[in-house]
Amino acid sequence: MSSDELLMAASAACSVAFYIGAGLVHMVRRPQVPPSLPATSDLGSESPAVANLLANGGELTPEAVPATLLDLAARRAIQIDEKEPRVYEVRIGSPPPAGLTAYESRVISLLRQKASGGVVPAAALTTGASGEAKSWHVSFNREVVSEARKLGFTKPRWPPQVLSALGLLLFGAFVLVALAANDDNHLNALWVGTLTLALVTIGISNRILRDNAQLVTTAGLPKQARWLSLRKYLHDDELFATLPPTAVVVRERYLAYGAALGVAAAAVRAMPMGSESDSRAWSSYGGHWRQVSVSYPKVWPPAYGASPGESIWRGVRLGSVAAVYLWVFAQLLPHLSFTQRADQLTRDLSAVAVLGAAIALVVLGTGLWLLLAGLISLVGTAHVTGDAVRLRRFGSEASICYLAVDDGTRDRIRAWKVRPAIYDALTEYSTVTVSVTPLLSYVRHVHRAGVPVASAAAPARV
Repeated sequence: MSSDELLMAASAACSVAFYIGAGLVHMVRRPQVPPSLPATSDLGSESPAVANLLANGGELTPEAVPATLLDLAARRAIQIDEKEPRVYEVRIGSPPPAGLTAYESRVISLLRQKASGGVVPAAALTTGASGEAKSWHVSFNREVVSEARKLGFTKPRWPPQVLSALGLLLFGAFVLVALAANDDNHLNALWVGTLTLALVTIGISNRILRDNAQLVTTAGLPKQARWLSLRKYLHDDELFATLPPTAVVVRERYLAYGAALGVAAAAVRAMPMGSESDSRAWSSYGGHWRQVSVSYPKVWPPAYGASPGESIWRGVRLGSVAAVYLWVFAQLLPHLSFTQRADQLTRDLSAVAVLGAAIALVVLGTGLWLLLAGLISLVGTAHVTGDAVRLRRFGSEASICYLAVDDGTRDRIRAWKVRPAIYDALTEYSTVTVSVTPLLSYVRHVHRAGVPVASAAAPARV
């Protein structure tokens, strides 16, 4: 075995060791199941943000921020007023109250930054999807996790020592395969496969190795069980989900904890406090409040949101190029060889040709699918009516527009790409009817729904 082959074998071994190590840690440090308690109205001493972390099994959700805001209102650190029907504003006291945690102080500081004359309209509390908002939430989450760790209720899912060891394996996998690259084998199929394995491993690690992932400790399990029992109690109150944020005057900290536990839908949506996640939205379409998850297809499926004509043209182009390559490959096939009697150049060229043929087959299949999808979309159109729960722009200069509509039938929604002219005429949470094609999900038209559908009860006044 040559030195380059040894390097590639060592790289592959590092990648395999990463999967084994990560799998073992995942199995050993699995979340524990908290004891099941009956519904109770008892509150604990933990803050709503920490309660959110515990109730969600060590994962902090965006509702922790408006829950903290409502808790500050319940403790009279701030005041929430209803300026007009369903239009709210926050009044900030001066000086700031003493004894605040780091994340509560962060919320107060954000309010002061946005205040004019000591007043912040609720609409101004949404920081959207900007990088600044993401950084703010990362800092907020880190401070909540830090408090939960100090209390002994959570611990890291991936200890620092484990992250360091797995990081060294990733580093070794990439460096070793890079050292194996030289003029003789940089196109060798074995080297390409080893490099692909290393890159895939690195990509997977970015998704599973999060240093802020938490596990609820043995000491935290009783606390987690109590917050889950409070969630049951508040969930059984049908009126609770419709309470506006001003109800904090009457319900006091119960409304804050309800927001943290995901059962105070109307209050959270009225006071987003920068928690308006791209991927999660509150919806009352269909008659009851619930959360839906939203995805924004960017790469897959192919030609998502493209017009039928554009899809057909792409399919013809891709299919033609792939077909030509496969025809050339068929002519060269008798001359390809991987035997030891063939020289190194022939083996390398053979490997490249086979790899190209495999890619061409994928491209041909994609082209045929685009052609078929385009033809079907020419004649097919579906009409979907629901609430526009998310409107988002992505890409350079925010050129890619998405519309997510909840029709009350699914908890997972795939947003549609729409033209800028359509996007600019829409507002979030308006009820619309969308004309969309099958397969491609090309949006032909969007207009306001002519007939309103049943929705959840309006927030109760207090």
